Amino acid sequence: MLGRTAFRSATQRATAAARPALRASHHWTAPRRPLGNLTFAAAAAAAAAVGVAYTLYELKPEAFPTVVTPLLAEAALAGPSTQVFVDPTTSTPFPHRLVAPDGKTHLRLVGTGVRTVSFLNIRVYTAAFYVSEPELDAALAGKLAGWEAYAPERLLPPPLKKSTAGGEGGALLRGEQLMDTLLEKADTAVIIIPLRNTSLAHLRDGFSRALVARLKNPRVADDLSAASSSEATGAALVDFKSFFPNKNLAKGMPLELYYSAKNRDVTFQLRNEKTRSAEVLGTLRDPVLSRELMLSYFSDSAAPSPELLKNVAMGMAREPGSPTAIST
Repeated sequence: MLGRTAFRSATQRATAAARPALRASHHWTAPRRPLGNLTFAAAAAAAAAVGVAYTLYELKPEAFPTVVTPLLAEAALAGPSTQVFVDPTTSTPFPHRLVAPDGKTHLRLVGTGVRTVSFLNIRVYTAAFYVSEPELDAALAGKLAGWEAYAPERLLPPPLKKSTAGGEGGALLRGEQLMDTLLEKADTAVIIIPLRNTSLAHLRDGFSRALVARLKNPRVADDLSAASSSEATGAALVDFKSFFPNKNLAKGMPLELYYSAKNRDVTFQLRNEKTRSAEVLGTLRDPVLSRELMLSYFSDSAAPSPELLKNVAMGMAREPGSPTAIST
């Protein structure tokens, strides 16, 4: 019987014989790491891979939009042309012309732009701004009050209160104040097309936050105080939230906001996913909330889509590449 020392020596010789000689091998085996560290590293790597994969999956709709808006099916009702304008950033198509829910008001596309959120610069939706045709033509010709001697920088932040040339008394309205003069005369529309699946509740919350922020503006607060309508406006805001059912809004399905200058209200409208027919969610009838909701897209300090603001500013001047520069 082998002693313990002899047995250990024999075992070592057998192991060495079974292992390829280092000289004959071109491979080098790294020292074995502790099992605990290896397991932790593998788990961390797997978690990171899953996180990256999930993020890429979530971003896929933004990176590769395949939006086909059902608005195109109705574009022919707005006039003889069914030509579309394709947003250059997201490749989202919008008809050059639309008809408002009243069936009479014809609106024309002025500009489009993408809305992004800061985290990973995710694209959320593409928006388009439309203006009723007679008022748009008057503004483009410089014949609408406040829009004389218009230049794109007058809509772009930071706004300047006054200028030394043009307009009445040498003052030029700019920024929100200028857009407010358009809302006094023109019907307008904002069309929102999601670039990813979302929910009406999510969009409702976004509108509500925008309206609450607008109501804190000193100018708006003064208007409410002068009209003694703060309680009515608060009740209208609560009622507004009830417009939105607990349902999803699929990527590419538009949410349409139509502002009436005559009625000072905003009608919210969806499209049926199967029939593409219009479905009215409700009408915001408070004049202050209606105006401020539309003005929020042209905020002097917090526009949800700076790209939309810039492109509308260009469109109101018929700058090359804008929808208004294209004959339709």
